[in-house]
Amino acid sequence: MSNTKKIKPKEPQNKKADKKPAGKKNTVLFVGMLVTIALITYLTYSGSLKNRLTNWDDQEYVSNNKNIQELSKESIKKEFSNFHMGNYHPLTMLSYAIEYKYSELDTTTFHTTNLLIHILNSLLVFLFIYLLTKNNIISFTTSALFAIHPMHVESVAWVAERKDLLYTFFYLATLCVYLKYKSKPGILLYLGMLLLFICSLLSKGMGVTLPIVLVLIDYFQNRKINFKNIAEKIPFFAIALAFGIIAIYAQESAKAIGELKTYTVFERFLFVNYSIVMYIWKAIAPFNLSAFYDYPVKNNNSYPSIFYLSPIINLAIGVLCFMLARNNRKILFGIGFFLATIFIVLQILPVGGAIIADRYTYIPYIGLFFLVGILFDRMMSLATLNRNVVYAILSSVILLFSYTSNQRCKVWGDSITLWNDVLSKETSSPKAFNNRGDAYNIAKNYELAIEDLNKSIKLKYDYPDALYNRGLSYYYLKNYDQAIADYTSAIKYNPSLAVAYFNRSGTYYALQKYQLALDDALKSDALGKEVDPKYIEALRQGVKIIENQK
Repeated sequence: MSNTKKIKPKEPQNKKADKKPAGKKNTVLFVGMLVTIALITYLTYSGSLKNRLTNWDDQEYVSNNKNIQELSKESIKKEFSNFHMGNYHPLTMLSYAIEYKYSELDTTTFHTTNLLIHILNSLLVFLFIYLLTKNNIISFTTSALFAIHPMHVESVAWVAERKDLLYTFFYLATLCVYLKYKSKPGILLYLGMLLLFICSLLSKGMGVTLPIVLVLIDYFQNRKINFKNIAEKIPFFAIALAFGIIAIYAQESAKAIGELKTYTVFERFLFVNYSIVMYIWKAIAPFNLSAFYDYPVKNNNSYPSIFYLSPIINLAIGVLCFMLARNNRKILFGIGFFLATIFIVLQILPVGGAIIADRYTYIPYIGLFFLVGILFDRMMSLATLNRNVVYAILSSVILLFSYTSNQRCKVWGDSITLWNDVLSKETSSPKAFNNRGDAYNIAKNYELAIEDLNKSIKLKYDYPDALYNRGLSYYYLKNYDQAIADYTSAIKYNPSLAVAYFNRSGTYYALQKYQLALDDALKSDALGKEVDPKYIEALRQGVKIIENQK
């Protein structure tokens, strides 16, 4: 036997004291990251607080929306039982009504609310990814990119896109509660999830993708597919289906769903592939952005080459992802998150007039930013790379994107700056010329308005909105005959355009053609323009005077 004395390892004098500093250090780091994200988000978007409302949906949602000017049981009931501009989002409309009650049309209030919700969303992204991975680097990178990416400026700086911010808030809150529920199941947490999910759907229909993300989370955490895990998702899928049907009815009510026959199945296939390529590319290089991306125009019976190359590019990306993601749940989760949440806006059904839109990336990009977070986390663990170099790269990307977003906020300063920017990139868009023409009308610059509206009508002769707006320009220039001609053409291409009947009535009134004015006023009222009864009565009196003179 050996006489060597075994020396007992020295116990730490105070185990609690040993552990406490590490925990405290982690807490400080966690809070520091949250504060940093909130600060860079505010600094990036603070310029938007000076912006005005634009003539792109802001009028219909806020400045000219009588429904938000009253906050009562009746007005709330009305919001929950009606569609608005092809959408069912009563919580979004309620948020506008609350703001109007306390600040009326103070634009700073509306922009401030948007920014505050975006900051909260950025923090929720951090919390969601942290609960999912317990990794600070992945969580911070994903959240920071979400917070300051230039493709997200549209959702934040555009007051009418409040619905994007609000549905995302409840969407992310639902995901966070789900992760807590899976670690510690309970009926209150489960009911809380359902309530938050319904709130998300009441803010915007795009929340319907959430049940698929819940399945992706289960896959990521390697949960067994059993009856319990399937059964707990059934209410989510049922609610999503119900709201999906409501969303389709809402879009159809505003005739926002275009005719499928406008483009062939092959063309739709090209558009879908092009959209995926563009969304991925703009996540990497978010430059040359626009508030409106019009559908492509054929030149010599063919589209630009990128449309035909897109399926091949997507196939190559798919193969690369398969090679990288084999047996890697993190990468598959990021790809799956992106595809599951972007799928419904890929213009398979022709909703709206744009082929892609910056705002559609608000939630989907979380999946791509998650992949970037994984990349930076891997870089941190490489012995060949100094951590300071990785920090410098990440900081540079954040600074570049933050500056770009800050500058892009200025584009949303007012209607004219917005459409000037669009037309600097979309030189053959009838919608963009029409909207800038409308902005010039609002600014009482009628000659410039007519120039733009002429261009719009030249590009699309049967465009009722442009014809109506040009009629309005001629009316203010007292060219009443031309105004009536344009209103009449607008009605020809859109017989349900109530405002055209209303303004043609006003033009006939100016010409003392009271019977024609009365006929149009009644048609406008029947179509929902809600013509002032005093105006109709004045027209009837005018008709009587003319008849008596005869």
